[in-house]
Amino acid sequence: MMNETPGRIERSKRDKLERIKRAARKLFGRKGFEATTTREIAAAADIGAGTLFLYAGTKEDLLVLIFREEVGRVVHDAFATMPSRPLLDQVLHLFGSMIALHERDRGLARVFVRELPFVEDRRHGVAELMASMLAGIANLIEQAKLRGDLRAEVPAARLAHNLFGLYFSHLQRWLGGDPITSRQRDESLRAALKLQLDGLRNAPAKILAIEKSSPVRRAASTGAARRTRRGGR
Repeated sequence: MMNETPGRIERSKRDKLERIKRAARKLFGRKGFEATTTREIAAAADIGAGTLFLYAGTKEDLLVLIFREEVGRVVHDAFATMPSRPLLDQVLHLFGSMIALHERDRGLARVFVRELPFVEDRRHGVAELMASMLAGIANLIEQAKLRGDLRAEVPAARLAHNLFGLYFSHLQRWLGGDPITSRQRDESLRAALKLQLDGLRNAPAKILAIEKSSPVRRAASTGAARRTRRGGR
């Protein structure tokens, strides 16, 4: 019998890993994370139970592998095709791409939402992916500040977390116990993101000029000036 070449061995490994991921993705989405066993995954992938652990030590490892591969690819592609402006359309482009992924398998999306916030990240690296995505959003925010669309003092990293939090809360509601339709989810998410960003915009020069010339503002300024003069006597 001829020995397998290194290239054939690598192809065999890749093929097994792909079968494992397909089997796990299907079972997690259909049965849930807790109800799925490693033996079921191995059987569906047509490998031995012991072979599975050569590729993923635990179910958690396998779930994170799937998440990082699928969501990581979507996030990368979303930033690569990012519209130039405005900021609202940019963040909707990113979050909409992630939602489109989850719409293809809501069962698996529920598993991601329920399980991944509690993984031991020092070993799995979910935070690394999240940090990279949030840094990308923060960079979009910094660009918006340079264009004058947002106030210069807005903390970009904090706003990036806030925007993601709005997305995640809508994703949870859509998947969870207080379900909304896809259209309601999208409309509500846009409105929530717009409200957040509108409150941080630079006021147009015309509005500032009107405020400065308003009777209430002039009266307040005149009163302050009189009090200052009296105090100086």
